[in-house]
Amino acid sequence: MNKIVVTGATGLLGRALVKVLSQSNTVIGTGFSRAAPPIEQLDLHDQAAITAFLDTHRPNILVHAAAERKPDICENDHQATIALNVQAAEFLAQLCKDRDIQFVLVSTDYVFDGKSAPYIENAVTSPVNFYGESKVQAEQAVLAVSPQHTVVRVPVLYGDVEYLAESAVTIIAEHVLNNPHSEHDHWAIRYPTHVEDIALTLNDLFAQLPEKQAGIFHISDNQSMSKYEMAVHIAKALNLDTQDLVALPEPSQTAARPYNCALKDTRLNAMGIAHHRDFATAIANVLSKHTL
Repeated sequence: MNKIVVTGATGLLGRALVKVLSQSNTVIGTGFSRAAPPIEQLDLHDQAAITAFLDTHRPNILVHAAAERKPDICENDHQATIALNVQAAEFLAQLCKDRDIQFVLVSTDYVFDGKSAPYIENAVTSPVNFYGESKVQAEQAVLAVSPQHTVVRVPVLYGDVEYLAESAVTIIAEHVLNNPHSEHDHWAIRYPTHVEDIALTLNDLFAQLPEKQAGIFHISDNQSMSKYEMAVHIAKALNLDTQDLVALPEPSQTAARPYNCALKDTRLNAMGIAHHRDFATAIANVLSKHTL
């Protein structure tokens, strides 16, 4: 049994990590603005507090899931993005190296420009927006601290949200419900992945020998779809008409998005680790838990 700390435990991915990993490990979740017991409040900009926290709890694994993930917000506030996505990650990585704690950084498919998918783990990074750039810097900083640390890249995520706008996938349901003629990107190709599958994958990875956990891993589902195609699945799950949904052939967001960042998980496949689920079935299950 491992003792695992999860940062960002109040977020969509963090909650799934705590839920799944707790089934076979001792897990301590941390958060900040939304933290309430049993989640412990921890300011990731307070280095003295972080140091005291780790010295008190002495985990053997730390999963760093806290980050600013919204590209448009990152584009508009570089300083805050670097402070959380890069500097906090680097400081945690150093503390973990000094204490022999396995450090796991959650990164993103947006480290790639989307022009030559699928991407294997050692593919050259070239982000097209500042969010992706911040995660490239974080990856490099963490692995420079110790090549024995772990980086896991994940695509767009969905799961049991607290409110529909919490995920870039489930917010589509809000748009569909509010406007039968809602517009949806039909340019970028995405690979929506359930947060519980990320957690199940990490749980399996942590059962491997420490040296096999080092370096970069890709965790991704393999169903490709645009946000428009997700919207069609979501509308069907909500028993709504799909014929009036509008497909946008060109990107429309403030921050640039890559076209297709398909992550090829060659290392996990070699280990026999694979957790996938059908998107249409899974998104219908997620939406069924909300009073819409």
